[in-house]
Amino acid sequence: MRPQRGKQKLLDAATKLFESQGYFSTTVEQITEEAGVSKGLVYNYFSSKEELLAGLIEAATSQMALVAETLVPSESIEESLSRFLDQFLSFLKAEKRFLKLQLTLMLMPELKQVVIEPQQKRAALLLSMLSDWFRQAGISQPKGKARLFLAMLDGVALHYLCIYEQYPINTMKPQLMQAARDICRVEE
Repeated sequence: MRPQRGKQKLLDAATKLFESQGYFSTTVEQITEEAGVSKGLVYNYFSSKEELLAGLIEAATSQMALVAETLVPSESIEESLSRFLDQFLSFLKAEKRFLKLQLTLMLMPELKQVVIEPQQKRAALLLSMLSDWFRQAGISQPKGKARLFLAMLDGVALHYLCIYEQYPINTMKPQLMQAARDICRVEE
C-alpha cells in the first residue's frame, strides 16, 4: 500500500466513525478496523487520536488552500471570483459530511485545544491569500475586504452545513458574485 493511500484510508475511516458514533465513542482500534489497516500504521502517521483529528482538519485546510489558489491576479476580478466561487461551492458539496463534523467538533469544549490551532492556521492562510489577491487586484483596504468576503462565505457554509436542511447552495453563485462585486469594488 502506498504511504499516502494508507493515511487517506485512516482519515476517511475516522471521518465516518466520528460522524456516526461521535469522537469520544470512537477508538483507534475501530478506526483501523474500518480502514482495513494495522494499528501500527496509525502510529506511523499520528501519535494519538487527537493528532488524527488535527490531521483531518489539516487535510481540509490543504483542500481549501487549493480552492484559494484559483484566484489568479492576471485575470479580471470577475473571472477569478467566478472560478473561486465555483471551486468553493464544489468543495462545500463534496466535503459536506466532514465539514459538518468539523463544525460540531469545534464547539466541544473538550476538543477546543485540539482543533483551534489547525483552524486558526486555515483562517490565517485564507485571509493571507485573499488579502494578497485583493491587493494585487488594486482593491482598497484589501485585508478588511478579505475578512468581509470570508465572513460571507463562512455564513453560506454554516447555513448549508448546519442550519437549513434544504439550503439552495446550487443557486447561490449569482448572489455571491454580486456581493463579492460590491465588496471588491475598486474605489475611484
